[in-house]
Amino acid sequence: MTEEQKDNGLEDLFRSKLEENEMVAGSDLEGRVMRRLERREFFRFNISRFNFYYLTAAVTALTVAGVMIFSDPGDEKGPSATGVQQETVTGVTGEAVIAGEGEIAIDDSVQASVAPLTETAAATTSAGVSFDRQPDREPALTFGPPAAETVKVSTIASSGITAASPAALPEIESSVVSGCVPLHVSFACNAEEGHKILWNFGDGGTSSLRNPDYIYDIPGAYTVTLTVTDRKGLSSSAGIVIEVHGRPEAAFEVRKNDPWNEGDRVEFVNLSTEAVDYLWDFGDGIFSTLKDPSHRYADMGTYNVRLVAWSAEGCADSVTVSDLFTDRGMYIRFPNAFVPNEGGPTGGYYNTRTDEESSVFHPVAAGIEDYNLKIYSKAGMLVFESTETELGWDGYHKGDLCAPGVYVWKVRGTYRNGQKFIMAGDVTLLKY
Repeated sequence: MTEEQKDNGLEDLFRSKLEENEMVAGSDLEGRVMRRLERREFFRFNISRFNFYYLTAAVTALTVAGVMIFSDPGDEKGPSATGVQQETVTGVTGEAVIAGEGEIAIDDSVQASVAPLTETAAATTSAGVSFDRQPDREPALTFGPPAAETVKVSTIASSGITAASPAALPEIESSVVSGCVPLHVSFACNAEEGHKILWNFGDGGTSSLRNPDYIYDIPGAYTVTLTVTDRKGLSSSAGIVIEVHGRPEAAFEVRKNDPWNEGDRVEFVNLSTEAVDYLWDFGDGIFSTLKDPSHRYADMGTYNVRLVAWSAEGCADSVTVSDLFTDRGMYIRFPNAFVPNEGGPTGGYYNTRTDEESSVFHPVAAGIEDYNLKIYSKAGMLVFESTETELGWDGYHKGDLCAPGVYVWKVRGTYRNGQKFIMAGDVTLLKY
């Protein structure tokens, strides 16, 4: 038997045995094989397909970005760090602003300075003015400083901050933050004993007292700054804004028949300035809130008329005219022309002779308490001013006789009963 025949016999033998033990593949065999192939392909680097290496790179990049975003730069070691190894912030030249209680935000791009001050606590308080408008009785009017209202303002700007003790930052307490002139404010602070204190009240006034009192007598918004320096030479500042409101000026004039008869109507002309609300007390138990009221008195008597005027901020002023009908010795009148002395200035003092010649322009008046007269040319130049009713205008200005023509005058003042007056008119300077 040849070798070829032996080989063919073995093949036939194995083929017959395998056919007797033929196995059929299960239905999930193909799925398992494909999943194995996919996993092997996922872990095999292929630049054209998403695989394990791309996933690893993406996770690594996200982790690094998260660490950079949420890490605290203050944890870094260095001269400007605020870690526990250092007691105070050093190397910081920026501006620190309190963002919340116990929180400090530092902008190191700006030189250290007091930040623009912002009120962190506002409590508007008007002057203590009250009145009873019941028509059957005289109103009870009270004027005085506002009711005490303590306002605490947190630190808003600081330099040389002690990071270990934020409670040491200065705080300002003020009795009020707004009111009417004259406004009295009591200040207090939380500075420790031994610290240097400097208050700047915003109008040029300063104090080194711990709890000073201050009075504002001019309306305006004043920035009050407190600077506290500790024993190490570190200083911090806090600020608050105080609003000071001006009072209105109450004034009126009375227009009535002369002689006045019982039952005649009396007109009241309101000359108040910077006022929005009014209360009139006509002295006979009748009141009015009109701006320019009129009133009819039933009979002759002694009546004190009072006007109270309020500003939009609640500040008040008042004026009273006493003895409305019995005190008639108050008046002021002016001529409408005069002829100055061409021989030279006379000084403006007048007498019977100058009045006969009408050479001095002056008022005829009685019962005057305060007086101010100004005379202007048509071009608006002030040529004369006097605060005495006994001193008139002689027609000269700086030693030179003024040109003939029409001049405008304005006078303001107060009668002896407290009533204010404002009048204006013109006068003609005539030539001989």
